Amino acid sequence: MLLLEEPPEEHHALLVGPFEPCEDVRGAHDALPRLDGLSAAVVDSTRPASGLVDELGRRAVDEAPVPRVASLDYGLASTAMALGVTPVGIAAAAHWPAWVVEPALPPSVVDIGRDREVNLELLASLRPELILATPYVQALRSRLEDIAPVLSLAIYTPDGNPLERSYEAARALGERLGRRQEARIFLEEADAVLADCAARIARVKPGPVLLINFMDARHARVYGAQGLYQDVLDRIGATNAWDGPTTYWGFQTIGLEELATKAGPDTSIIAFEPIPEDVEPTLARSPLWTRLPPIAEGRYAVLPSVLTFGTVPAALRFARLFTDHVDPAGRA
Repeated sequence: MLLLEEPPEEHHALLVGPFEPCEDVRGAHDALPRLDGLSAAVVDSTRPASGLVDELGRRAVDEAPVPRVASLDYGLASTAMALGVTPVGIAAAAHWPAWVVEPALPPSVVDIGRDREVNLELLASLRPELILATPYVQALRSRLEDIAPVLSLAIYTPDGNPLERSYEAARALGERLGRRQEARIFLEEADAVLADCAARIARVKPGPVLLINFMDARHARVYGAQGLYQDVLDRIGATNAWDGPTTYWGFQTIGLEELATKAGPDTSIIAFEPIPEDVEPTLARSPLWTRLPPIAEGRYAVLPSVLTFGTVPAALRFARLFTDHVDPAGRA
């Protein structure tokens, strides 16, 4: 399905990150305490192409050749890596550490330019056998097809359900990349992770949460219906305090004062990195911010970056970060 609505303007600047990458954002691994130990093995692209072993731990099937794949989408790239296929080139690869974080990209992955400003000559020089894309870059499709076949998978559409579509995309990639078994195993692992998170959430019963990314010291994106975060919250049994309107990308840009209308007596606010450099110092002096009940009563946290418009690997990263935050005693 083609996208029927143009993505937000900020989305144009970076393939799937919510903001224009800039020098004044805090990195994803400094300044604040981290929720480490997230078991990045769930999306470990360094594992062998086939994860099947016999009862003695020997490989049960031969490794299939790794296809040469390029990706114009972070989410599809991370899914391919979860199936044991690391793309030879990725759009905006230089910003992967800030927005995607895990799995880490090996140095061999080439940055082929921004998603809608791809360096076609460089891309062609990588000799990809398949190019992964979404309808967001449909205008480039004919030029991409001059280089290699294109597999376009829609995750964010007016119909919503990005988590379900992400599962479907993993199966489609497994089929196209010759990694059907790996896709099945990966999704079974994903189900197990989400089930574990759901059990922990049921035990600790956290209050409603507002999930935000700061745009500046006065505005934020708040995440709600039709987005990946909402699908994960629903899956693990947590409550989103934001019940207002959203785009089909699953967010709404608001003034920070609007958070007060949703901040009930047991509501928490969780912001995600990266945060523009001047935001926290400015907010520390803002009565509008400091008097919000979640802030005044210590129910505010900053978590490491999660790929907002991601696929199953991002869903798992968010589920674990969130669950470890509300249930620190239950961390493995």
